[in-house]
Amino acid sequence: METARLFKRAIGDLWHVGKNYYSLLFIQIFCQSSLTFLSFFYMSRLVNQLNVGDSQAITSLLIQYLSLFAVLQLTSTLLQPTIDNHSEITQREILEQPYEKMLRMQYYFADNADTVQRLERIKLGNLSRQSSLYLINVRIPFLLNHIIRMFLGLVFLAPLVRGTNLTAEGTWLWVNSPWVLLIFVVGILLSILSQFIGSQKVAHFMESVGEEIIKVNTLFNYENELLSDVESGKEIRLYQLEDKLHENQLVANEATFNLMSKLNRLGTNWHILTVVLGQLLNYAAYAIIGLRVLLGFLPIGQIIQLSSALNQVLANLPMVIQQIAMILSQPDTLVEYYAFMDLPEEQAIGSLPIEKRLDNDYQIDIKDLSFTYPGATEATLSNISASFDIGKKYAIVGENGSGKTTFIKLLMRLYDPSSGQINLNKIDSQKYKLTEYFQLFSVVFQDFRLLGLKLGQNVAVNQQYDADQAHATLTEVGLEDYIETLPNGLETYFGKEFDNSGVKLSGGQAQKVAMSRALYKDAPFMILDEPTAALDPVAEFEIYQKFDEIVQNKTAFYISHRLSSCRFCDEILVFEQGRIIQRGSHQTLVNQAGKYQDLWQAQAQYYQ
Repeated sequence: METARLFKRAIGDLWHVGKNYYSLLFIQIFCQSSLTFLSFFYMSRLVNQLNVGDSQAITSLLIQYLSLFAVLQLTSTLLQPTIDNHSEITQREILEQPYEKMLRMQYYFADNADTVQRLERIKLGNLSRQSSLYLINVRIPFLLNHIIRMFLGLVFLAPLVRGTNLTAEGTWLWVNSPWVLLIFVVGILLSILSQFIGSQKVAHFMESVGEEIIKVNTLFNYENELLSDVESGKEIRLYQLEDKLHENQLVANEATFNLMSKLNRLGTNWHILTVVLGQLLNYAAYAIIGLRVLLGFLPIGQIIQLSSALNQVLANLPMVIQQIAMILSQPDTLVEYYAFMDLPEEQAIGSLPIEKRLDNDYQIDIKDLSFTYPGATEATLSNISASFDIGKKYAIVGENGSGKTTFIKLLMRLYDPSSGQINLNKIDSQKYKLTEYFQLFSVVFQDFRLLGLKLGQNVAVNQQYDADQAHATLTEVGLEDYIETLPNGLETYFGKEFDNSGVKLSGGQAQKVAMSRALYKDAPFMILDEPTAALDPVAEFEIYQKFDEIVQNKTAFYISHRLSSCRFCDEILVFEQGRIIQRGSHQTLVNQAGKYQDLWQAQAQYYQ
């Protein structure tokens, strides 16, 4: 029942995404399939009319046939370009849905390693697991084609069931007996059963080795990327890894070959049985049709229609069973897919607009803030209360795992509190429009990402940007001279993904571009969340000091387990095990026995 519900949901989702595509596809396949049946339908009638010599009827049939053929062929041809476009759009939307879900889900799920791994499995499964939404969509045109041809074949077999002239005598009456048709139907059902069992066994085998195939393919694709990556090429050559990587490729190929050989052997055994049954049915059916025509039960022209229709039914029936069995073969794929798609989405998106203030007078007050990650037994933050005034500089320090970054993510509403609240100008921040609230913060994270786009676009995080403003912010962070060396200035690409003349930045240059991005946004709150963690303490201090000069009267937060920013901050908040254990100025805390004094004494050599 659960499996049926999943596949019903999958078909509903596919229809929602591609209703125009599937509607046009059905019309086109129906037109294209009808051409085949149209030919033998009119051929059988022409033979009958030739037999009686009715030239007027022959002319009429030819005109009907050519007219219908032209209409169906023209309709099919005209629809093809539109169908191709809709097919491409539908496939892209299906592949994009999990990534769009990542943006809609609550951020602490998107920020979770299990969620990222699940997304990776979905991505790999889309191209390798038969019950994935993507491959169901790929199979639908084939399935529709076989179903329509089989249905039309059954319709055109009606004369065989209905019968006509009952003139035969004696022992040949059995040819027109309904028992013959019943035996024939039983034979078809046995063929269907054989085909279904064979397809299910193949599908179950694929299910049992699916994870192994994915692992092999993942390793194969990963090493292919290494071999084609310029940066990896240096290590590969220096450490002479070519032979090892080549050996791994051979092992992956051999493993895939062995699995596919087993699959082919299993499929072949059942395919032989299905083919034998199908051929026996075929011969028996042709014999029955031939005898009925010879004995006068059917007009001679009907042999063309009935034999052709029967051929279509027997050829397409196994394919329908095979396609359906493959689609139903790996329901666990959909279980995982929908477990991912059903992860909770952002709830508190708010509706209040945020007042635009030229003086940036925004006050933040935090009351009894606590947060526990989903599935965790202990709180990451517990009962935190604090106020932050406009224009001040705050250092948030503590050892790794003390809750600093989680606190900042709550402050920016990337996470929703488990309890307590964050007020902006005395109003619960969750009541404000989420998109407008995000506009209050300019952030440089530790794991910031520069895109393979133009320098100006990276600074503005937009295709369109103000060149003067972008240049000014890059100058403020000390990259003016570097810009002058670039071949196309702000129009120079990072990396070579889109332009062979693209440049590669050093770590320090990339950090400055990230800070320039924060300045370009010009938000009232500036946050540096350990973007310089990879640098030595002295270099980090210089960058923080430069950034402090630039932000001027904005409210700034400096997050670090090192204390380089503390001396020029107005207040310091010391975190330990999810709580604020100390708060005050650098001078106050450094002379006060406690955690901050211990941290400072351990690092003071770098800042004296």
